[in-house]
Amino acid sequence: MRLPSPLVVLPLSLLACKDEGPQDSAAPSALVSAQGATILGPDGAPLRLRGVNLGGWIFHENWITAVDYDLRGRALVEAKVLGFEAELLAALGALEGDGDDLDALAAQLAGKVSDEDIAAWRGAIAERPPLWDDSDVAMRLAMESRFGVDGRDALLDTFQAAWFGEADVQWLAEQGFNLVRVPMGWRGLTSQTDAASPTTLTWNERTFDRLDALLSWCEAAGVYAVIDIQELPGDQAGYTGSSTVFEDPALQALSVALWQELSARLADEPNVAFYSLMAEPMAAPDAEARDALYDQLIAAVRDQGDQHLVVVHDGFKGLYTLPVPEERGWEGVVYSTHLFEWGAESQEDYAALITLNEAAARTLIERTDTPYFVGSFSTMHDEPWAYASAEALVTSFESQSLPWALWTYKRIDDPVGRRLGEPGTAWGLRGRTKDDLNRPDLWRDDEATLEAKLAAYAEFPLEPNEPLLEAVTRPWRPE
Repeated sequence: MRLPSPLVVLPLSLLACKDEGPQDSAAPSALVSAQGATILGPDGAPLRLRGVNLGGWIFHENWITAVDYDLRGRALVEAKVLGFEAELLAALGALEGDGDDLDALAAQLAGKVSDEDIAAWRGAIAERPPLWDDSDVAMRLAMESRFGVDGRDALLDTFQAAWFGEADVQWLAEQGFNLVRVPMGWRGLTSQTDAASPTTLTWNERTFDRLDALLSWCEAAGVYAVIDIQELPGDQAGYTGSSTVFEDPALQALSVALWQELSARLADEPNVAFYSLMAEPMAAPDAEARDALYDQLIAAVRDQGDQHLVVVHDGFKGLYTLPVPEERGWEGVVYSTHLFEWGAESQEDYAALITLNEAAARTLIERTDTPYFVGSFSTMHDEPWAYASAEALVTSFESQSLPWALWTYKRIDDPVGRRLGEPGTAWGLRGRTKDDLNRPDLWRDDEATLEAKLAAYAEFPLEPNEPLLEAVTRPWRPE
């Protein structure tokens, strides 16, 4: 999942849907399986999977959770310390969304705040840089630098316990959802320094305990999980700014070791529907490099006798670039891409998208006879046309019997934007709040304060976004 940016526009041909038709049931399996393009449950009957992503939980994207600050938030914190919070709020308001430009902010402050205070403010921001990102590495490095590896992992474990729990799984099941996609990164699954390139992997049992608990909650609620790796060692998507896994055999070997460990722990888990081996491998130089790494990751799973279905993402290179599985010796494959159309501004934009993608999917499925999973999508905007578009997308997915997962379950809209009267978003299925977050400051808070603030997420009210909930359930949930 990439951080929202108006500068990125994905082609309309990246999402796809398939035709629905009568299917014969297969013999029961201990795991979710596939017959042609149809997903089957452990009972051998067709299984419809509808769900949400657990963004920001184990792979900690803090633009979702509001842990620490983006640049304008950090600028506001440091201005408050120096005594000119009101002046900076006025400057942010005058810039109307351009608060990530320190020079522009300083120009707005000139004449209202002393030059000495402006210089001190700039120095404080340089000393405590923003940690707002769609990768968890900057946040983890800051925590490790202050509290060490164990302190970092203990604090993150406190957050994970608070952000998502059994009651959340139960609530999702009550709404009719039966799938959670669980984004994770290699760093969160390991317990070692993030300050150096990895040469080996040391497992973080706290995270695996969280995953074990999730699967037990899923079993009790009748919910399946997709185990998703957002970041391999070497970063297949470029989340951290660079990707080296496609060119570095040592990092490929670590990625194989990661999936060998996951498979060893999860091979017999019936509530795991799919393994998403590497999400959004967009940094692959071409489709062959993408598929060569998938060869290794699939073998890492299959060589251990693990028969879970595995998700292969096109890396936004086009569904037409995905191979016929048998031609690469792949078995139990589910194809996928994600849908985030940054440039869409109307329901008409999405109507055109749906038409194109349904045709693209028919071609994919006719050519490969492989299931297709809409692993992540959102229409993002808190606007009637966006909710109508979300409903139209789900209606299309349902008409083609596609499994799908909304991005994302919870999201706290930027608290600074709220203070400035900016419109909210529709990123979170749950994200409505009237309360002010006692926001964790990873640079200024001491360890005990951070522990308390992170634990308090368990009680922070995030109510359902009712228009979004209705939009994504109305096409299939009985009245």
